[in-house]
Amino acid sequence: AMASQPLIWMQRAPMEFNEVASMAMELLVAPYLTKEKGGLFTSAEAARHRIGHLEKIILFMPYMAVVDSFQHWLYTHIDAAKEAAARDAKWDELWQRFMPQIDWQGYEQIRSGGWHRKLHIFRYPFYYIEYGMAQIGALQLWRNSLDDHAQALADYRHALSLGGTKDLAALFAAAGAEFRFDTPFISELVNLIEATIDELQTE
Repeated sequence: AMASQPLIWMQRAPMEFNEVASMAMELLVAPYLTKEKGGLFTSAEAARHRIGHLEKIILFMPYMAVVDSFQHWLYTHIDAAKEAAARDAKWDELWQRFMPQIDWQGYEQIRSGGWHRKLHIFRYPFYYIEYGMAQIGALQLWRNSLDDHAQALADYRHALSLGGTKDLAALFAAAGAEFRFDTPFISELVNLIEATIDELQTE
């Protein structure tokens, strides 16, 4: 869609919005997953797939917060962060703050070293939060599609066609989404996910 931009350097949207595009497509394809709609799944398989996908979205958000908060601590507490034990302790503290529902009894040492396994911390500092920003945008496009699928797709394609001619907030707006991350707003989206999971579990 962005190929319509006449200047090649204006064809590339901000990376945060490229992530919106891919994550939104994962959600917008939901009505077409079954064999009856051209997909590969039975109705039960499609429901199971969608439940798993939506659950992963909910679980991703606090994990993203752990990764991003850990990086902010690393770069603002350089002396403390030089010590491996301090890094492990901070990761562990953040994990228990954002993901306390997971029982790690007997595996605390593995939990505290979890930052070793996140490539972005080493190769792409401060990129990880972009996945969270993009997921919030994608969820809004999906929410819009539940009311008017055709219009949501049209807005999606229009936003993509703008390429790099608009800033991130304007691209979100063009796609029918808001560039906001406050608790009440995110709670609305999480409530929608949970309600959809409940509905799918009855199918």
